[in-house]
Amino acid sequence: MRKQYEDTDFDSSLKKLNSDLMWKTKQKQELKNRILTDIENLESQERNKHPIILTRIKKVSLIRKLAYSSIALIILFGLFISSAFVSPAMAKVASKIPYLGQIFENKNNIVLLISEELRAKGYKKTGVGVSFPKKEIEIAIQGSEKYFNDVKSDVDDITKDILKSKGYDAYTVKVSRYTERVDVPHSEEDKKQLEILLSLDKASEKYKLLGIGILAQKIVEVEIPDTEKRTDEIEQYVQNIIQLKTNDQYTVKFKKVNMKKREQEGRWSDILDTVSEDLLGKKDYNVRMVGYSVHPEPEIQMFITLSRSDENAKAFAQQLEKIIDDFLQSEQMKSRVKNDPYHITIFDKDDKIIN
Repeated sequence: MRKQYEDTDFDSSLKKLNSDLMWKTKQKQELKNRILTDIENLESQERNKHPIILTRIKKVSLIRKLAYSSIALIILFGLFISSAFVSPAMAKVASKIPYLGQIFENKNNIVLLISEELRAKGYKKTGVGVSFPKKEIEIAIQGSEKYFNDVKSDVDDITKDILKSKGYDAYTVKVSRYTERVDVPHSEEDKKQLEILLSLDKASEKYKLLGIGILAQKIVEVEIPDTEKRTDEIEQYVQNIIQLKTNDQYTVKFKKVNMKKREQEGRWSDILDTVSEDLLGKKDYNVRMVGYSVHPEPEIQMFITLSRSDENAKAFAQQLEKIIDDFLQSEQMKSRVKNDPYHITIFDKDDKIIN
């Protein structure tokens, strides 16, 4: 997975891991793929006028989510072994796990730190991102081939120096030249559906809808809070707008969203971002990916590089669970965790639960 920042054109293609974990994927299928370029070419003021439409074109499911980000994490050294009754195997494992970095000391994640440093030094760039599970920092440089060749080495060195200063030895760096996207001609049907979506933004403003998108088989999906009762009125309003644009028949489908669950999902996304930076950035933690879910209850997921056949792998997983749990119960995290019951699940190299 590649998480994007700035104006990067990096792809975000995800795959399902296994039956225990579903990736959060794009769902607009062929329509989204064909009209996405049209939307990205809108002027900036047009983007500001239609934020909800742009969101819905890139609509994603709410079943399972992987989040890769970075903000540092604080857990005091003494939290690693809080009990006097620690097995020799556990103590051996714990002694090999470094304590996590100072959370809240630096609120910028690693990708933003790199982006801001390059900007401050005047380098032309399109975007900075990080891909997983490769753990590769990707930087796209804008400009001529000569300019790219002149600055590539410096950009690479600056990025590696920043990673070194944070102690992040798990990442590699890839600096490439940004290639302009070639516009692909779209069918009249695509253009018509794009016009419908932009016009339907008026319904979002009038009824404060959460999102609008067009699915296959001419279905307009409208996201509304599960407390919204005006479905007949909203459907008629949407149908009236559609009829102004086309004679084709569209079906309006409502998706009701549990707002409490959505708020919870946002909080736990931030929590995972906070927990994950050091765990992903340092080889000693053996963490290759992270994830979370809030269905039915919040769950933090850690995917490590160790196999259950490795010596002390299970003890390592249990210790990793403990330091995350200690952190989630700390004073600093109370306002984020609130009183949510939660689980911490550690997956081994083969995506099997090991803790």
